[in-house]
Amino acid sequence: MSWQRIQAGADVLSQFARKKSVEAVAEMIWNSLDAEADTVNVEIESAGLGDDPNTAAHVVSVEIVDNGHGISSNIAQSTFTTLGNSWKKGLNGRSLNSLRPLHGQAGRGRFFAYSIGHSVKWTSVSEPDDHLSRQRIEISGDSERIDGFDISDPIDTDAATGTTVRISVEQGRPNSALLSDHAHTELAAIFAPYLLYNEDLKVKFNGLSVDPRPFLDGEPTDITFEAEAPEAFELNGRPVLTLVDWNDEMSSAPGVVLCTADGASLLELEKTSPPGNVRSTAYLRWNGWATSGADLLMVRAEHPEIINWAVDTLKAHVTERSTAIQESIIDELKRVDAYPYEEAISDPVEIAERDMFDLVVVTARGALRSGNRRQVSMTTKLMKLALQERPGELDTILEEVLNLSDQERADLTELLQHSSLGAIISAASAVTRRLDLIAVLRHMIYDPVLSESFREVDQLHPLIRDNAWIFGETWQLTASEKTLRTVLRSVIDEDVVLEDDLDAFLGEAEEGDRQRIDLLLQRTHYGPDELRHRLVVELKRPTVQLGVDEAQQITRYATRLSLHQGAGSSKWTFLLIGSGIKDELKPQLNQLNRKKGHLLNGEDFDVFVTTWGDQLNECESRYRFYYDQLKSSATTDDSVARMRQRYVHLLPDTPIGE
Repeated sequence: MSWQRIQAGADVLSQFARKKSVEAVAEMIWNSLDAEADTVNVEIESAGLGDDPNTAAHVVSVEIVDNGHGISSNIAQSTFTTLGNSWKKGLNGRSLNSLRPLHGQAGRGRFFAYSIGHSVKWTSVSEPDDHLSRQRIEISGDSERIDGFDISDPIDTDAATGTTVRISVEQGRPNSALLSDHAHTELAAIFAPYLLYNEDLKVKFNGLSVDPRPFLDGEPTDITFEAEAPEAFELNGRPVLTLVDWNDEMSSAPGVVLCTADGASLLELEKTSPPGNVRSTAYLRWNGWATSGADLLMVRAEHPEIINWAVDTLKAHVTERSTAIQESIIDELKRVDAYPYEEAISDPVEIAERDMFDLVVVTARGALRSGNRRQVSMTTKLMKLALQERPGELDTILEEVLNLSDQERADLTELLQHSSLGAIISAASAVTRRLDLIAVLRHMIYDPVLSESFREVDQLHPLIRDNAWIFGETWQLTASEKTLRTVLRSVIDEDVVLEDDLDAFLGEAEEGDRQRIDLLLQRTHYGPDELRHRLVVELKRPTVQLGVDEAQQITRYATRLSLHQGAGSSKWTFLLIGSGIKDELKPQLNQLNRKKGHLLNGEDFDVFVTTWGDQLNECESRYRFYYDQLKSSATTDDSVARMRQRYVHLLPDTPIGE
């Protein structure tokens, strides 16, 4: 055995050792098929940590065995020592004995073995030209010495022709895709046109047949490129697009794949798979890819009219197919009375919600088709509830309730991230919940019957504490300032309790004391000027009418806190709020050049006095406006329009807002 150096630098060779593991295995299989093998078997040896082989399993070795014509000593010496000098060149695109079309002739496929593991060994038996006796050779390589191979001298053998490639894998190599349950389906998609046109070939991956036929949804369709023929078509013929539809067993599939005219795949074009989990692949078959002399990575620039035609044709095909699937699912849900929406919907936000639901059911069709009528009805209602109440939790429901795979949920995420439907529904749900709370508060505070039994401390106060948006959106995501508690406790009166002390107070106070207590809330946020802005709200009991005494109390707090050394520099807003205001105070709340309720304007603070009625009116007006804007967004938002244009096959015919 002798070391043979490759006429290329290690840095150049290393770039070919960066393929994804499944794609690298596919290259090894292609080498076997190009060597006229009828059978190719790929075996993955794995190991786990400890006694359980399934725990943290990792690939130990990959072995590819074929019954092809093998690698002769002459071919090994002439081609393994150079980059790009493939033995396949000069064969006019056919295998050695012209049995089938060739996949590649770039002379670099062997280096893809290093994408899987650090060490590779070829053991090959070939029959020499004189047919006297078969010969076996061994070729060994290591990624540490990627710029060469050890090639043995040939020895005579009675073994059948063929090649065994064994790749040893070091720990830590990311080859988990080879242990996936879907690895053989990925390979089936890669080899689909070749295996469909060469039915005698048998390829296995870890004992599973690499066969596209079980995953087909209908028969493949060929479409010929009908544009005016340039000179390239005179030599190589017209490109043909073979459309292959996959059933739901195919977990993932390529988009547009460049192939030879005979179906040997050359390159998958990135970002050509339409979004969603309705899977189809377009195999663009043309001999011009091999004879044009252009780097395959440059085909978009070299042949834009062909590539654009293929991408657009695939997109239109998936759109048509998805429309049929979506209509079938919705019709079936309606038939079993499991579709959770009425035929006629006028509310634009609800229409947006229904549109999003229809997107989801296409992804979840497997789960919806597998249950009985009661299960399906429960599932669709749960999905609708998730969209209405907490759209952000939809992914969890799809995973834990419908048992969607990671790939299916990823497909749905890709669909939804391009639309504003989720944002509209989330915002509409939040606004609706706030409007409901406003109505409840108004009813509880001002209803003559309810207000008598309404407990302010343990009912009203906690409710307000958790919904600071009532005092303005600025304060919704803020919190009380822990370091300010001591200062606040030092200035407030005995009949006032801080929100941070409320739980402890409720646990210790007698029932009578609870009825006589007021609550002080405090929030802090930092403005663009990085100055602390502090809000202090004193919530008076609904039975208390606000008068001069209460106004003086909040003013006293404002003066003390704004001047307190322990509080530091801040801009303060003080708000006194109750169910009503006495006549004695009203003139001070209606001053010229001030907003209604603006009692006092200090150097570092402002004091406001208002009623629950006015505060809730202001909130309600604000959120009614927000809700109207959401309705407008659901009809005119550009992102929704773009989503409709892109995913029209997944949405009802009725436009939003009509």
